[in-house]
Amino acid sequence: MTTHIPERTAIESEIPTSEIFPLVTVLTAPGGRYELKPELRQVCALTSDGKLYVSAQHSTDPYVMAFMDQLEHAGFDYQIQSCSMTDIKAIYQSSSQIGRMSKQVETDRQAHAVAILEDAHRRGASDVHIVVGHEITRIKYRIHGLLWEAGQEKSEVGRELCAALYNSMCDVTKDHFQPQIPQDARVSRQYVEQLGLFGARIATRPLVEGPLMVMRLLYDDMSKMTLEDLGFLPEQISQFARLRSLPYGVNLITGPTGSGKSKTLQVNMDLLDQEASSTKHILTVEDPPEYRIRANQSPLGASETWDSAITNSMRLDPDNLMYGEIRDLASAQAAFRGGMTGHLVWSTLHTNNAVASLQRLADMGVDQYLITDPALMTGVINQSLLPVLCPKCRLPAKDHAERLDSGLRDRLEHLQILHNTSLKGDGCSSCKGLGVVGRTVVAEVLLTDLSFMRVFAESGASAARRYWVKEMGGVTKIAHAITKIAAGEIDPRHAETIIGPLDFDQQVVELTHAG
Repeated sequence: MTTHIPERTAIESEIPTSEIFPLVTVLTAPGGRYELKPELRQVCALTSDGKLYVSAQHSTDPYVMAFMDQLEHAGFDYQIQSCSMTDIKAIYQSSSQIGRMSKQVETDRQAHAVAILEDAHRRGASDVHIVVGHEITRIKYRIHGLLWEAGQEKSEVGRELCAALYNSMCDVTKDHFQPQIPQDARVSRQYVEQLGLFGARIATRPLVEGPLMVMRLLYDDMSKMTLEDLGFLPEQISQFARLRSLPYGVNLITGPTGSGKSKTLQVNMDLLDQEASSTKHILTVEDPPEYRIRANQSPLGASETWDSAITNSMRLDPDNLMYGEIRDLASAQAAFRGGMTGHLVWSTLHTNNAVASLQRLADMGVDQYLITDPALMTGVINQSLLPVLCPKCRLPAKDHAERLDSGLRDRLEHLQILHNTSLKGDGCSSCKGLGVVGRTVVAEVLLTDLSFMRVFAESGASAARRYWVKEMGGVTKIAHAITKIAAGEIDPRHAETIIGPLDFDQQVVELTHAG
């Protein structure tokens, strides 16, 4: 996809240039910082380079002198340039033309940005990347977890796209777009609603050759509204139900960025509301809300910290609390305070596996006696998302084994699932040429108990993970993925890229046991 917008002709080449009147902002023009009345604009003009152009015939005009007094009172340093009234008229005309041209470029780039977002939305992209290079801007979409190049533009167009998005299409920004520093923003509601999105977040970062802008598209997706739809196993769904039935405690949904944590939270909190028959006060604090939830949803305030917002939420008579993310020690301690004061707390955390989530809390500085209390730290879910193969064009791995490297082929044979495995095909009309049709969860659900916590406290995370698998029947993400590979649902190459080698459990669990 390449959205064609007419090339911008340099503003400077379309405006008559003059050594006397450089292309600068006219501060006394309509809408300017020192806007003057029409009659006074005929005899003087103040430009942003500190020059006050005054008609030679009107240098002692009382209104002109009053304006000079105003500038001096404001501490504005200026130099008087004597000129004709014709020259002053030319200054304002040039300023007006520059403004119109700049506005037109911005408007064109807004339309271009909306076209990109519309196309990305239509294709079901979760993220849009604008990567500005030295000569070329690459526009990429993340669809079903995989990154695809959607089009290319000139570098100048990419920079203008980033500036238009940040400066004129966002309602939560810091200053203006600055390609040399990282910035975060949120696309304003008027744009996301016309696109049929729930929201869109923007993050930028400078690269060696130009800026990188990534837009996360937030869908109000009602197509997957059960844990089964998301891909959880029946026994894991039962474990979720157990955690929802508890009167208090802290439960974490964890995983890497883009692993579907917020969607799982939405489905789980809606189930919590249904099971309580709407008799409980469910309150959230999110930054920003990513999905509609059957709860009282509150965004993090502009001047709030997570710690202060969580502390405030506990004063609002909640039964259940949901926090968008635990980010630091202060927010973690506040979440545990919620659990200790009789609330059922749900939140998210970035970690690699369920047991590692406990170690992550310890690394943040949370006291071990809080982490290892199974009546307080009640449950941890860790998840990743894997692309689902198109059932129409997927390929039998046994007939295309040459597409697998020898190590993966050996692992599939060792697991005795090579003959059941499918690989991504070349794409067809059913999958819009992608070879994949969606994403599915692979997860591990840990319900803590006293014995598990004792092992964790005395022997560490590795021993606790082995105990969870060997003694508690824990299902790891690798084990979950293997069941879906054996069913032909996911490509083993995707699984290994996203969650690790298929023999990783033997490495971690068995070798730890042998030691």
